[in-house]
Amino acid sequence: MTGSQEALHFLDYWRVIRARKEVVIAMFLLVVTTGVIFTMMMPKSYEAICIIQVKDEAPDLSIFPTDRLQYDPLFLRTQFKIIQSEPIIREVVKRQRLDKKLADVYGLGHLKEEQVLRKIVKLVHRDLRVQHHRDTNLIEIRLIYSEPEGSANEEVAKTANWIAEVYREFNMNRKQHVMTEALAALKDSVDEQEARVKAADAAVEEIREKYKITTISRGAGSEQSLERAALYRLMDNKVRLRMEYVDAKADYEKMNSLPTNELVNAAHVVIKDPSLDSLVMAERDAEIQLSQLIEGGFGKNHPTVVSARTTVSEISSKISEALDGLKQGLLHEVQTAQKRYIELERMFAEMEISEILQEADGYQKFDKAIEKLEHARDIRDALEFRYIQEKIQQAIPSTTVEVIEKAMIPEPDDYISPKIALNIILSIILGLCSGVGLAYFVEYVDTSVKTIDDVETFMEQPVVGVIPQKVDAFTDPRAYRDYAEAYRMLRTNVRLAEKHSDDKAFCITSGSMAEGKSLTVFNLAYVCAQHGDRVLIVDSDLHRPRQHKMLDVSNDMGLANVLRDGATLDEAILHTEIDNLHLMTSGDTTKNIHGLFDSGKMRELVRELKSLYDFVLFDAPPIIGVSDASLLVRQMDGVLLVIQHRKYPRSVSMRAKAMVENAGGKLAGVVLNRINVTRDYSYYYHYSSYYYQRRGAEDTKG
Repeated sequence: MTGSQEALHFLDYWRVIRARKEVVIAMFLLVVTTGVIFTMMMPKSYEAICIIQVKDEAPDLSIFPTDRLQYDPLFLRTQFKIIQSEPIIREVVKRQRLDKKLADVYGLGHLKEEQVLRKIVKLVHRDLRVQHHRDTNLIEIRLIYSEPEGSANEEVAKTANWIAEVYREFNMNRKQHVMTEALAALKDSVDEQEARVKAADAAVEEIREKYKITTISRGAGSEQSLERAALYRLMDNKVRLRMEYVDAKADYEKMNSLPTNELVNAAHVVIKDPSLDSLVMAERDAEIQLSQLIEGGFGKNHPTVVSARTTVSEISSKISEALDGLKQGLLHEVQTAQKRYIELERMFAEMEISEILQEADGYQKFDKAIEKLEHARDIRDALEFRYIQEKIQQAIPSTTVEVIEKAMIPEPDDYISPKIALNIILSIILGLCSGVGLAYFVEYVDTSVKTIDDVETFMEQPVVGVIPQKVDAFTDPRAYRDYAEAYRMLRTNVRLAEKHSDDKAFCITSGSMAEGKSLTVFNLAYVCAQHGDRVLIVDSDLHRPRQHKMLDVSNDMGLANVLRDGATLDEAILHTEIDNLHLMTSGDTTKNIHGLFDSGKMRELVRELKSLYDFVLFDAPPIIGVSDASLLVRQMDGVLLVIQHRKYPRSVSMRAKAMVENAGGKLAGVVLNRINVTRDYSYYYHYSSYYYQRRGAEDTKG
């Protein structure tokens, strides 16, 4: 069945081409002729390419270390802009006299000379392309000319080479100008700093003479007075002796402040005497031995215990004697340090300290002047070194722009545009596509179902529902919120129709596949259930069942099991999570399903379901190509035909209508599905007013 439908579609496409062959041929000839004429009228364009190497500003021979060779990711992009800048192109136009050569070609003879120059500069800039060769420092200057006719190939090569030459001169002049100005400024800085050095040197001499300072050299550029050196040494000794006296006195006082038992424990830390540490360890060993003898059962008068106790006593006496000796030694150190410090104080007092201290202010000023002088000398030396370095570096040639490959003059027949063969091939392809496309456009514009008027005029059936595009199942709350009104109108229109006001069983079908009937069934049932109607969906499309997928339920038991296997309604009907909405799936369709609808069981099933529900909606297969739909529609109270907007020709819908009527079905109306609301939104209002006007007219006639 699928293969026959595909063949039918192919024959339909071929029929459209054959029926509209005049349109195809006319469009093809028009496009090809236009393309050929346009190609032949196009001026010949020539291309010239000049390749240059651009390096960072560095000398050809590097004498002094420099960090200017670091990679700059913006360097080449900057050079692109400079090459294409207005001053470079203007200079090229002037040297090549392009403003004179192209003024008449472009009809600029009536303009002033400066205006002509600006326009030619813009034209050259438009035709200029500069690009970088990847992973190199090569730049490609690409230029395309189509004028002046007859010599464009020569002019384009000359212009490309001139651009490279002017850019090279621009780089050299700019560098020379910048370097000259920089050296002049650097020389001024050196002279200014030299003057500061002389002023600082004069200030040092003035302070030296004023305060009668005698100095000796202490190394590279530093000086100090003899008197101050002697004074500093004396003060250093005084501080050192003072610290020794304070430390010795602190140790002595700490030993006198501690009790004997604590002094024994802290002696190795405070005094640090190895012999005392040995006595302390021996005393502890003797005490441990005495304790072990007593615990071992020896009496206190036992000779071994008495001997051990005597040993402990003797060691304790030796420790006391050692501590007394250490105290005497510390006292002697304190007294000695005190005497040395007092003697140094006397020596310090005998020196003419007062006279030296009076000159302290002079020494301070002298040191500051020396420091200032050395700082000025350092700056001057650094500036002089940099100035000499840059002078030498400037004398060394520096090649930053080098022409690697000059632009060659293209041959007269070596033009890049127009590409005659390519343009003709593209014209042929475009002509065929345009002709076929126009044929399909005309064909389907004339035959497809586009409006409600098309349905009601050609099918003579009312449109009871208009459904917009991109509607999802109403299990999605957003879809229900946005599109429920369209299905409410469909429910209302079916209810209000006089000949179907008491009907309960409806079959929803379509002319062909994929027109949206299954989704229409589900959403209509959902809306009816929301309004309090008890609704049952019966998935009677046994070839392509869809309803169980929308609710994500099992399809093991359903309509086919009831009609073929005798299953009960309680077994076949599923109670969904939606209030008032029940579902009978298609059931097991793997076994024989042919002829199930043409039986008494089917009619009895429809009657029983109508007695149980307010609405019974059958999701039928497409009426065209599937016999089940024809057997089913005759047993329904009404049939709704779903037609997808702008999809199938009217002939499909007309045939579907005829098949419903020939099968004995009662066509209740047409549901126009998947309308583009943004473009066809007015259909809602059109249908609403039209439906009620028509109903009112029928009531008047009645």
